[in-house]
Amino acid sequence: MRFSKTALLTAVAALLLAGQAFAFSAFTIKEIRARGLERLDIGTVLTYLPLSVGDELNDTTSRQAIRALYQTGLFQDVQLERDGDALVIAVKERPAITTFKIEGNDKIGGDELKKSLKDLGMADGELFKRELLDQVEQELRRQYYANGYYDVAIDTKVKDESNNRVSVNIKVTEGKVTKIKDINVIGNKAFKTKDLLAQFKLERTHWIPFQKTDRYSKQQLGGDLEALQSYYQDRGYLKFDVRSVQVALTPDKESIYVTINVDEGSVYKVKGHKFSGEIILNETFLNVLLSTPDGSTFSRKEATESANRIEAALSDIGYAFAKVTPIPDVDEEKKLITINYYVEPGKRAYVRRITFAGHGTTNDETLRREMRQLEASPFSKSAVERSRVRLTRLPFIEEAEVDTKPVAGSDDLVDIAFRIKERAPGSVQFGVGFSGSQGFLINGSLTHTNFLGTGDRVELALDHNAISKSVNLSLTNPYFTADGISQTVGLSYRNSKSVIRNASGFNSNVMAANLTYGIPLSEFAALRLGASVEQTAITTFANTPRELAEFVEENGTVFTNVQLRTGISRDTRNRTFFANYGSLNQFDVDVSVPGSDLLYYTMSYRGQAYQPLFWKFLLEANASLGFVDSFGKTKIVPPYENFFAGGSRTVRGYRDGELGPKDEFLNPFGGKFRTTAQMNMIIPMPIESDGKSTRLALFYDIGNVFAERQDFAINELRYTAGINFQWFTPFLGLLDLSYAFPLNEKQGDRIERFQINFGTGF
Repeated sequence: MRFSKTALLTAVAALLLAGQAFAFSAFTIKEIRARGLERLDIGTVLTYLPLSVGDELNDTTSRQAIRALYQTGLFQDVQLERDGDALVIAVKERPAITTFKIEGNDKIGGDELKKSLKDLGMADGELFKRELLDQVEQELRRQYYANGYYDVAIDTKVKDESNNRVSVNIKVTEGKVTKIKDINVIGNKAFKTKDLLAQFKLERTHWIPFQKTDRYSKQQLGGDLEALQSYYQDRGYLKFDVRSVQVALTPDKESIYVTINVDEGSVYKVKGHKFSGEIILNETFLNVLLSTPDGSTFSRKEATESANRIEAALSDIGYAFAKVTPIPDVDEEKKLITINYYVEPGKRAYVRRITFAGHGTTNDETLRREMRQLEASPFSKSAVERSRVRLTRLPFIEEAEVDTKPVAGSDDLVDIAFRIKERAPGSVQFGVGFSGSQGFLINGSLTHTNFLGTGDRVELALDHNAISKSVNLSLTNPYFTADGISQTVGLSYRNSKSVIRNASGFNSNVMAANLTYGIPLSEFAALRLGASVEQTAITTFANTPRELAEFVEENGTVFTNVQLRTGISRDTRNRTFFANYGSLNQFDVDVSVPGSDLLYYTMSYRGQAYQPLFWKFLLEANASLGFVDSFGKTKIVPPYENFFAGGSRTVRGYRDGELGPKDEFLNPFGGKFRTTAQMNMIIPMPIESDGKSTRLALFYDIGNVFAERQDFAINELRYTAGINFQWFTPFLGLLDLSYAFPLNEKQGDRIERFQINFGTGF
């Protein structure tokens, strides 16, 4: 726009000068000379001149010549003269800029300003243009005003140098920020001024430090006035109008007063609604999508949202670019509105191609099998969104964005493009240490959730110390069949001088194998079905606790058990890690098969839900219940199947597994019944965070373990509160830090206020 204005001024000047320059009769040019050249030569002038020897110079050609030379930007004055049959071009060259400086602009500019000015031609070595310098000064002033600096002073100096050159210096004195002293609304009767000002982003100056909302901005005021209009129109005031806005600057330019005069108008009710255009969908179905019932107060927001729901419904049957416009038909006398939803479905669209980008080593098929939108099928907005959510639920995907692009040259084809951001697909934990009770410790685990890019999950855990040696291996194929049935195969071995904690009073040797299938029942529900075989051998000693001795006396020391595993779950969370909406409900039952050496069953429930709170705060609720009991010939539950509580997964602030019943030597023995709950209020981070890789929360935990289900007592539950930080690091995996304050610890409880869990990502 700046260049077009400059060109227009140049053309006008050229025409005026041309009229003055050509004051002689037409003649044929036999020679062309130039006068006034300093840095340029005659060849440069002839390059741009639309005349040559042998051409006729007349009224028309002279104007064309002057216009062409002005448009080069090389000259600030051009005149044509005649010397016999010679054309003499008298010019005054534009001076060159020797130095160009801007000083004092701390708040506006920087490297970006320097680059933009250089692109415009305001830099060392460029030709000086006074009109361009004026534009730069005006733009600087505009940007300072937009940021609240109304006391800014801009002093521009152009100094002549030798050889037709100039130096340009712009000195900026920024002054103080002009702050909004008061914002007042006049003419409002239906709503209090403070409620109206709550819709504004601009605010009057208050005591809170580092405030920026009190800096006046014409653009932001325009946005606030639109928010004010929406506030009224969403409450029935269809004809609301801002009559005037006065912005008063104090003489010292330190304060601004804003006064807004409004005309509220009358409240309008919804008389009815109708549909017009190419409706396509059944009107009975469309009525269900509306949130503007007859007789209700008119709301522009509700009318717009109703239109959006109709658009979404059309997009689900292929009309990707449907447009629905709510048009109010107003009865001014009765203050009633009939809303006409005008439907423009456009042409039905089909998906030509689905592509993925940014997914690294992940196989294309691993992502494509999560798609609910298929190629060559009608476009469906909900299917595309569900596909995106399924991608984000993969444990190795942090984020997935989707873009719908029309195919060039076609009005009924679209391409769907997914952009993937991966997180570390695996973690490895490794530790070396020494304990007075356990001796030297070596432990490690490896987990990969996207093995070889297939989406398969591989887990390997090793543990070796003075009292325990164990190996656990499992492999999960989430798409064992094309229908989405998953398969998990697991093998484990453990040789230990204790079952739960050191000093349990016996050794154990356990070998196990399991096979589990996950069968999808719907988009959100799945059935778990499988079996496990386990052989356990235990050895007792003189210091074996009485509780375990009774179990061995009744059942012996070697057991082979076969268990059936089943369960059902419903998961609507949008992500596996750091979800922010949806819920999980999972119920599992494992039961020993008749003929096993030990007959017992385990029932467990796990629930998780998310609820948005005010602003960006989020409530996460976790709950768990567990119960184990024996049946048939088995009278005592195997102690190693008991439930335990305490630690980061159950009740933070207490040592892992230390809550609940103790044996006769006061070591944790576990119990048949466990109940826990964790409430996390997720706090927006003070630093920039998308909530997908970091989380800060205040928590409240409650729970305990009881020897028998009937032993449950509210006064025996333990309560803790504290703060928790989680970060899915690219090099440590998921880092989980918490600091807890136990609220009702009792004698014998083992407190551990600070707890940390992490794994190294790779």
